[in-house]
Amino acid sequence: MKLADEDGIEAVSMRRLAEQLGVATMTLYTYVESKDELIELMRDGVGRAMLVPEPLPEDWREALRAIALRTRDAFEAHPWVTETRIARPRVRINLARHIEQSISAIESLGVEGKAGAAVLSAVDDYVIGHCLRLRRRQRTIRALRGAAAAGEEDAPQLDPEVAAAIESGELSRVGRVLERHGGRKLSGVPPESDFEAGLEWLLDGIEAMAERDAPR
Repeated sequence: MKLADEDGIEAVSMRRLAEQLGVATMTLYTYVESKDELIELMRDGVGRAMLVPEPLPEDWREALRAIALRTRDAFEAHPWVTETRIARPRVRINLARHIEQSISAIESLGVEGKAGAAVLSAVDDYVIGHCLRLRRRQRTIRALRGAAAAGEEDAPQLDPEVAAAIESGELSRVGRVLERHGGRKLSGVPPESDFEAGLEWLLDGIEAMAERDAPR
């Protein structure tokens, strides 16, 4: 995990890890079956960081908020986790504990079945989407800074069709954004977002749904 945190998931190989540990590469296979299992164990380490200390808050909203914040923090600390791909991943203990905590929060909300699964998916999708967007923002900013340091043009390059649509007024709002930000707002950098504000809006919607569908 330390290697991936510092150099990215692409830097993780059995040979590189063996060099870091000062052992022969084949020695690693005494402990793990393959690189896929190694990645699984790394992901499970991130899963451990996602766990909220027990006991969970009794209020469903506080519990889901705590889970979302811990998950966000774990993904931001280990951004490579969103880039890992395993053909047939196994559910390991810390991921199972994370799921257990999430289901526990939903039970206190009082929704079950498909509705409960949809709530969990919505929260997970929000957290993961935020982290992916942040990752892209960080990479784009680094690339633009590198271009600026090299003396290259870092302003967005508009397709002639887009420029004509702005000039004609068809894309007047896009034109205003570009003018307001000196032509740089569309440079591919995703805007900053307030994670906790967005999470509260999502929880508001979940609460409204639960109240609407509650037995009368």
